[in-house]
Amino acid sequence: MEKVRVIHLKWERHPWDNEVFTKFFGKDHYGIYQVYGDHPIYGEDCLLYIGRANYQSYSERMIQHKDLFISNFQNFTRFYISYFLKTEDCPYEKWGELVDQCEQVLINSHSPAYNAMSLKGVVEEPKENILILNWGNRGCLLPEVSSLRYSDKFWLDDPFKKGHMQSKE
Repeated sequence: MEKVRVIHLKWERHPWDNEVFTKFFGKDHYGIYQVYGDHPIYGEDCLLYIGRANYQSYSERMIQHKDLFISNFQNFTRFYISYFLKTEDCPYEKWGELVDQCEQVLINSHSPAYNAMSLKGVVEEPKENILILNWGNRGCLLPEVSSLRYSDKFWLDDPFKKGHMQSKE
């Protein structure tokens, strides 16, 4: 049986407001975030971007995005920030390491419109098997996502091998 690290993310919703970003400068204010707004193809108030603030606060990360937001994103409506819940599988000391893994699994699972660079090409094999449980006000994220779905260890080289699939020949 595969070992799976279970990660609990608690989400909070906030309005899109430049003043609100100044509130997230604390040492525990880092993790994964979501940006929602209007998109010409996907419609109004949809998930546009999933990002990470790792080894820096959410506020510091938002300041780095300022030019990107002004030039590429138009009508923002809200954003969500996550906090890791401390569990046996996710002790406080591991949070920094898990931010990158969680972000990639969430992007692969939800395909936000403005994460195109993260969606191109081959998906990297996850460092470990993780199951993310999204709690609280999670926006449109699925309640559960897993890195196992993006692992090639379950793929067969020849799907028509005896016992797996029958050829129609």
